[in-house]
Amino acid sequence: MAKGFWLVTTTVTNPAFAEYVEAFQPWVESVGGSVFAKDMEGQTVEGKGGKLAVIIEFPSKQTAIDAYNSSEYQELSKLRWANSTDTNITIMDGDVTH
Repeated sequence: MAKGFWLVTTTVTNPAFAEYVEAFQPWVESVGGSVFAKDMEGQTVEGKGGKLAVIIEFPSKQTAIDAYNSSEYQELSKLRWANSTDTNITIMDGDVTH
């Protein structure tokens, strides 16, 4: 089964975003995910995106979808929304054969 990924870009607007990061790390690990890559100065070359770029890996696309839709993440995301702007989250399948 192919991995699933969240592709995330956002612009941090408040130092309190660190609270979100601190809570996110143990949560994502508890649902089988892990931070694959992170760049605090990502460069969006087309479209709109934030400076923080993160790729989060999950065991499958369905796991990634379920994690995003979980009540735990929806509650946690309130910290992100309160302390960032320009957030884009794309959930994708890691299979490159289609």
